[in-house]
Amino acid sequence: MKIQRRFFFILVLLLLCSGCAHNIKINPKLDNIGNEGPSQKINKNVGYYISTENIALQTTTSAGGGDSVKYAPYADLEPAFNLVLSNIFTTTYMIKDLNDISFLQDKDISFVFIPRITTTSSSRNAFFWPPTDFSMTINCIAVDKDQTQVWQTTVQADNDVVAVSEIIKDHSLAGKLAAENALKKLQKELIDAAVFRNK
Repeated sequence: MKIQRRFFFILVLLLLCSGCAHNIKINPKLDNIGNEGPSQKINKNVGYYISTENIALQTTTSAGGGDSVKYAPYADLEPAFNLVLSNIFTTTYMIKDLNDISFLQDKDISFVFIPRITTTSSSRNAFFWPPTDFSMTINCIAVDKDQTQVWQTTVQADNDVVAVSEIIKDHSLAGKLAAENALKKLQKELIDAAVFRNK
């Protein structure tokens, strides 16, 4: 009986919050990404660049019941993106300015990675605002010391569908799982890319 009352209370709260944009965080669990690196790291220093505009970017996509969700894809994924690179390369730095040549030289950075993230979301349940479906695409390029592009890939995590019973516990779960799956695919692409070992 208590479980039924609790479920009814949650349902009422969700219905009262309908018709607006809800804030969620789509940062994946780092532990789920940290265990899939190569057996031996590539002995190179690398960096990644996310502009201040992208870090501050707030994205709004569809949710359930005519609502929407708002989140910061680059800020939410930045720690996990750092971890992906740290799993593969000896040292990883966050680059604040691509034109800071002295920093790149001082840190002996061989490659700089630049991600571009796009997302969509929706819900298969008209009575709950949290999205049940979430898709993420990460397009990532790498430039060398001369800022010449040497690598590019696009990975997608499509239609990560989560049951409503799980969404009630974590309204951000569909986004977190999509981010985790996309980053795992990106990590595999990086591991398989011969250019980072040969160049």
